[in-house]
Amino acid sequence: MRGSISSQCGRLSVEVNKLGESKYEAKAEARSELSSAGLSATSEAIAEKTGIYSAGTMSNYIERWIEFGEYAKSELGIKDMEKLDAEAVRSFLADKIEQDVSYSHFSQYCAALGKLEQAIESFSQSVRGIERDPDFRTAIDELRPEARAELSRFEGSRAYDDPAKLVENLSGISQLVAQIQLESGARLSEASNITAGQLNGMSQDCTEKVVGTFDFVGKGGKENIGNLSPETYERLVQHIAEHGSLSHSVDTYREDLKSASERTDQQYNGSHGLRWCFAQERYSELRGAGFGEKTSLGQVSEEMGHNRISITEHYLGH
Repeated sequence: MRGSISSQCGRLSVEVNKLGESKYEAKAEARSELSSAGLSATSEAIAEKTGIYSAGTMSNYIERWIEFGEYAKSELGIKDMEKLDAEAVRSFLADKIEQDVSYSHFSQYCAALGKLEQAIESFSQSVRGIERDPDFRTAIDELRPEARAELSRFEGSRAYDDPAKLVENLSGISQLVAQIQLESGARLSEASNITAGQLNGMSQDCTEKVVGTFDFVGKGGKENIGNLSPETYERLVQHIAEHGSLSHSVDTYREDLKSASERTDQQYNGSHGLRWCFAQERYSELRGAGFGEKTSLGQVSEEMGHNRISITEHYLGH
């Protein structure tokens, strides 16, 4: 497709525009078709066979389509909406999780992208005469469990009130992983899987504080370095020496965090809550060390592996 992202989205919307038609009748027909084919009439299956019947929903979806299209254009170099695929959706939704949008907003993006997939399929068939499956659903299904486990059901700060007490109420590997997240700002996947080859020994950070460092590859293949207190780094070194690596089940870790939150009378904010704590503590530390606002924001953003400073500002409530 050619034209601006906005104009492409407008053209694609024609493929699913059912304004003025009966949504009730369309859903009933979809159920009948699915039943005749021996398929389960799930809400997802019905949605794939029906269009958009509300002007408000249409406006909301097109707004999200444009946001996705602009993201794909600037971050992935994809200018043609018809060429969007599961990988682009995976990258976009992972970015939304990184931005820590609420789970309800994440679900709205998923619904909009599901309808965009339907529009692209219809456009390719009716205009190009070809069958094309962008397979957005695969990426959505892959990321939904992480979003459900990590994203909040409320707006506002997700930092734990007393992260130190939370960590104290953990034990074993879960406590070590939580301390690594709290001190380095690493994502769960980055803090729960560390090998001996990632250990870099002792060094000094930009404030001249002595730290133990480990390197890791974050989202999007971005190389990064995590800083730990000498005590935590030594624990990590000893654990890897004894077990060959640090490897911990994310499901077990989340359950342990949830239990520790209950024991310490704190709102459970997932492992992401520890990244919130790191961002706020590290920013304050840098400012206290004499670094300016922009420099401090940039440093925290780099340490957290964010592609944009605006994401870091969200964690700080700026």
